[in-house]
Amino acid sequence: MRKKIIKLYIISLILSLFSFTSYSQEVPQRVFEGVENAPAILNNIDFNDVRNSGTWAKEAIYEVSALGFIKGYGNRVFGRRNNVTKEEAIAMIYRAAGREEEAQRVAVALDSAKANDERERNALNMWSLGYLRLAAEDDLITWQDYEHATALDESEIPEGGFFRRSPATREEVARWMVMALGIQPVYEQQEIFNNFLDWTAADPHKVPYIEAALANNIMSGMGNGYFRPLSSITREQMAQIIKNSSSYIYPLLEYEKKIGTIESIKSSRDYTGGDGIFKNTFAVRNSNGSLHHIVAKFSEGRGSINEHTGSPVRSQYADFIVYKKGAIGDGRLLEEGDRIEYIVSSDEKVKFINVISNTTDTKYIVGKINGIENGTINISKIFDLNYPTVDIESRNFSFNSEGRDVDITYVLSNSIEVYIDGRISGIENIRGGEDAIISLRDNIVTKIKTVDLRFKEQGVVNGIVEENNPHLGYITLYNDSNLDYRTSPLEKINFIKTYSYQNPKEIKVLKNGREGDIEDIEPGDSAYIKLDDDGDIEIISAVDNYMAKYGKIISKRQGSIVVMYDEGIQQILEIDNPLIVLNKRVADYDALKEGDRVKLILNITDRFTQVKQITIDGSGLYISNIYKGIVDGLDEVTGRLVLRNLEVFQNGKWNRTGQKGFYSMELDSESTFVYNDKNIYKDDVKRLFKDREAYIAAREDYGKKEKAVIVSFRNSNDREAAVFDDTILRSTSEGFVLEKEYKNIKYNKGTIIIKDNRLVSANSVTKDDAAYIIASRGYEDGEYYAGIVAINDRFNPDFIDIYRGRIASIERNTSVTVESFSRFDGLNWEFFNTPKTFLITYDTKIVDDTGIIGQRNFLDFGESSFKDRTVYILADGTDAVLITTAPYGNVNVKGEIYQIVADRTVNEEGEELGVQQVHGFTLIDAKEYNPSTFMWEDTKDRIININILNNSIILKNNTVAKASDLKTGDRVRVLKREDSEEGYIIFAE
Repeated sequence: MRKKIIKLYIISLILSLFSFTSYSQEVPQRVFEGVENAPAILNNIDFNDVRNSGTWAKEAIYEVSALGFIKGYGNRVFGRRNNVTKEEAIAMIYRAAGREEEAQRVAVALDSAKANDERERNALNMWSLGYLRLAAEDDLITWQDYEHATALDESEIPEGGFFRRSPATREEVARWMVMALGIQPVYEQQEIFNNFLDWTAADPHKVPYIEAALANNIMSGMGNGYFRPLSSITREQMAQIIKNSSSYIYPLLEYEKKIGTIESIKSSRDYTGGDGIFKNTFAVRNSNGSLHHIVAKFSEGRGSINEHTGSPVRSQYADFIVYKKGAIGDGRLLEEGDRIEYIVSSDEKVKFINVISNTTDTKYIVGKINGIENGTINISKIFDLNYPTVDIESRNFSFNSEGRDVDITYVLSNSIEVYIDGRISGIENIRGGEDAIISLRDNIVTKIKTVDLRFKEQGVVNGIVEENNPHLGYITLYNDSNLDYRTSPLEKINFIKTYSYQNPKEIKVLKNGREGDIEDIEPGDSAYIKLDDDGDIEIISAVDNYMAKYGKIISKRQGSIVVMYDEGIQQILEIDNPLIVLNKRVADYDALKEGDRVKLILNITDRFTQVKQITIDGSGLYISNIYKGIVDGLDEVTGRLVLRNLEVFQNGKWNRTGQKGFYSMELDSESTFVYNDKNIYKDDVKRLFKDREAYIAAREDYGKKEKAVIVSFRNSNDREAAVFDDTILRSTSEGFVLEKEYKNIKYNKGTIIIKDNRLVSANSVTKDDAAYIIASRGYEDGEYYAGIVAINDRFNPDFIDIYRGRIASIERNTSVTVESFSRFDGLNWEFFNTPKTFLITYDTKIVDDTGIIGQRNFLDFGESSFKDRTVYILADGTDAVLITTAPYGNVNVKGEIYQIVADRTVNEEGEELGVQQVHGFTLIDAKEYNPSTFMWEDTKDRIININILNNSIILKNNTVAKASDLKTGDRVRVLKREDSEEGYIIFAE
């Protein structure tokens, strides 16, 4: 959804030019009074089964009951979960339409025409006949239905007839509401109702009325994509439906709904009519800026005497029906600062008051929703609201000329209310790019209501900035509301308009809510322009017009990326220093890898697409291993892939996993199967591919369980070549050429390409990539076809400098200086007889033989002084990355990790749950470096056991690593001491 940024910065600015007289001297524009029978109404509608319930329809029940549309059963019982009968539904609808008196007169006339012994003895039954008669006359029901409804013996009504006391269906209520309220049915393109899964279950003749009820937000679905046209309706649901119809009901009754804030409450006593009448006057600032007074009044009880005549004064009582925070009461519930909706009648009576919130605890803003994740919502704030409604003609907007935050993140309440297009919905249905009213209490979002911001003719134009030329004094807009991606450039010309300005300094310019200059308005901005009487620009309000899109990085180059969007479209994007975010922190461009899932914040125009922000999905669900094995089939019960003879590809060679017999692997939700350059169906695997060898790329889920992402079946006629450990010389989308072997290797659909532990496409393979390639030679053509291409940065021993020296002094939390030092150069130490100082940063880690110590304890005095201690210092330039007290090592050994020595936990079934702590490992094919011959020589038995200390240094993947990062199959080099099994520095190569 293309972003629309509304003009209300401008409107609020213009409105601020109007001045008002002091409230204390201001004469109210209108004065309203309470209703005289308020105590009786309150007594009747204070329903026990509503007051003590948590029903979502509480506000609607109290409102429609206070207005007399729905009546309780008596004894303070509403019966909210009881089904509404057909006669009840018709009566409720006609009362809401203002025809109760008419129905009662018809009922009296009908009953009076009967013989005395046939007349109704029950008033409710008699009045019901009046409503049913109106329904027949207005064609809500047929005359046959009316005959059935008035039959003295219901047993004579045929099956399928109209039983007045049977439950009303949802489709019947939709039709009756629409007809009684004079709403036009929708006969063409019933797009809303047809989206429900059960739309065909409805009576075709009632569908236009259902569509009208849906389009006007009178009714909504029942959840899970169903409308349930034949289902019954409860009384609480009927209350909400009638409340939803208020915009049609109130004009029929000559009611008005006002909204405002109580500014003050004043009590007084009036003696003009005799004995004192107490008054509570509530000064309400209406949303359009005018002042209203609403007055509650009452006199003293019995015994009040007119002081002039001596005659008794009749007690007076005029109060309000108030709904506030889930409770019903009178005017005593109202407080200063309350934001209220008040329904008033043509005789200036306040029929009902709903307290929305208080200015001290709740605020409202309108914003563009950018995204929702992890219990938070990020919005681009457009303007502030005084009330949770948008009314262009009111003064319901505030503007802070000192500016405001544009992008803000708020926490979502656990009990958040969500309304989409006026219908109750869920937070999962909110989409990025939508405008919404956000209700905030203590800066926590309690309610989201999407809105469609439209304008009236007020001299305001809006659109997307195509060009802004301050030198020639014009700005060109195109109206994106009429465009979509299919619109041709020629068609777009019709929507482009140019507006002029004379002196840029005389124009009020707002950019992202802050005062700015005309030069700040850029192509792609959403702009709203206020024109003067001559059609020249008077005010411009613009914001960055960015939208969010999701996809995967296909290729990354210096200054550009290729992204595959979720909808399957690829795009090349120029990168000009955008904000890059990883794990909620700012990251460098290097952190962005091919194969990454990303969220892109884009400014899209006809001429360019600008990247504002790239958020990298740091979930860590990367390719964990590549396997080769025989596929025995798919388990029909669990849907897991059953394998045997399983091998894992590690460090350029296949190693047996040690798994005996069969091994089952769960399939990833996005798993694919490929054979002979074609995708195959999962159902065909067991039927056609049993005992076939395959390559499997797996990734771990959040529970550390591996799942198969790609299963690529090998052609049994093709011969697997030896593993190529080489560098890419040339690369195309069809294949690549190896530098050392100078072999041309082709891709097919089954090629598994891994780069930086991410699954990528052929476009990600570039010149100078170091890769392990597993290829097979085609039986028919003799060409090499890549089965696996594994690209990873090779170990660079120079990625960090390693020093060793004796500490001369420590400047607390700032630096450490050594007397002299040796620098590790490949296999040997190079000595420098000079002091060297290293900076201690917030990221510097300090480790002694007991483990990590805090920087505040790294001192050169006291009992725990580090002065004169010899340490290793790993440094990035002059910044100390790691300081450790590991012993001095002068012997280099290397080999392949055959076994990891660690504490492990298993469950009751013997399954390994995880590694707790790694203590060491065993090397095979072990060699020791002989500095006199400059040769690596086999060790005795070619096996070495290495112990890892708390302060051992481990380097892997060009970073400082943990012991748990070491894996079986890793080739490592260890710096140790002669005749010791302790490893002081471990390089995983």
